[in-house]
Amino acid sequence: MSESAKKVFAALIAGGAASRPSLGTLTDLSKQTVSLAVQELETAGLAEKITSQQGPMGRAAVIYDVGRRSGWLLGIDLGSTHVRVAASTLAGVLIAEREHMIAGAPNQANAILGDAAGTIVRAFIEELEPDHGPLRSVCVALSRSVPELRDWQGADLPGGDLPQIIAQIGVPRAIPVYAENNVNCAALGEARHGGARGEHDLAYLQVGVGLGAGIIIGGHLLRGAAGQGGELRKLPVSGLFTPGPAPRNAQHELRAAGLIERYNEARGTEGGADADSSEEVFRRAEAGLSAAQQAVLEEAAGVGHLAAALVAIASPSLIILGGGIGGSARLLPLVRRFLEDQGIDVRVTSGELGSSATVAGAAALAAELHLEHMLGASATAALSGYESRWSIG
Repeated sequence: MSESAKKVFAALIAGGAASRPSLGTLTDLSKQTVSLAVQELETAGLAEKITSQQGPMGRAAVIYDVGRRSGWLLGIDLGSTHVRVAASTLAGVLIAEREHMIAGAPNQANAILGDAAGTIVRAFIEELEPDHGPLRSVCVALSRSVPELRDWQGADLPGGDLPQIIAQIGVPRAIPVYAENNVNCAALGEARHGGARGEHDLAYLQVGVGLGAGIIIGGHLLRGAAGQGGELRKLPVSGLFTPGPAPRNAQHELRAAGLIERYNEARGTEGGADADSSEEVFRRAEAGLSAAQQAVLEEAAGVGHLAAALVAIASPSLIILGGGIGGSARLLPLVRRFLEDQGIDVRVTSGELGSSATVAGAAALAAELHLEHMLGASATAALSGYESRWSIG
């Protein structure tokens, strides 16, 4: 693709439908150069005429937009009990999103759903390609750190079992497949399509089946060495200044299983039986049961401790709480109060996208990597408008 065509295509992605004169203004290209670039894009199926617009002098201006069959991006979220897939256009607009619950899947953080995902992904591709053109790029969100942000297609690549997982998903070999940590994807999803749009420095703190943080600094994911930035699960949350057994880490104490364990150990006869879910602990706290209320207060203090660590290390302007526990409406004000009591000034809110944040971020990352490869230096201009809301239409 010529450099002028890249500039024009980037302008269409960032600003939407436009006439040739408008594209010339946006790209600072001459009328003739824009005409040649548009012709090149039309021939490649990347742009198409959508309508004519009557001008002030009585002459109709032809309006162009990104081609409806120019291709699409795929985000895949391999969760603890589900596979969620989402397709978006090259301009970042949601085409379709589906969630498939996997019978018999272990309710724990894992990425061992590759075979199930393969059937789902192949059917999704067959469904969308007739109307939206070829699949261009894929990103898989995994409940683990990913050592490199690269195309993992091909079993000859290093990376433990990652190439095997990618192969099980069954995306055609010619299409690049990237992988990223699921919490990093959730942070990116909220930044590009959710409640953190326009924010350049933020952290997404997820507490649920597992625990982790996705950190965005200056608009870019903070991946760290071997992709392990934001692994707050390793932080000790007790016993720092007291002798005795080695302190347990945040993952053990604050994930759903840890909250349930702490409550059941302390409840005595409260509630008549052990709680079997974190939701049950929160329900008992809402009902005024004292041991449950104490367990929830401890959970809020632990999450607040992690939020304080994020502020000290990364100085985000916003912290988003997500996950089955982090997204609890009861937890949010308690965490805010903890931080206020500590004199820590940071905005803390719940995510806007809920369980869709991870797959939205995976699709956004697939798009960013594809556009960078496709447009080179012009990708920055394309991505400048890449902040649409995550909703169909």
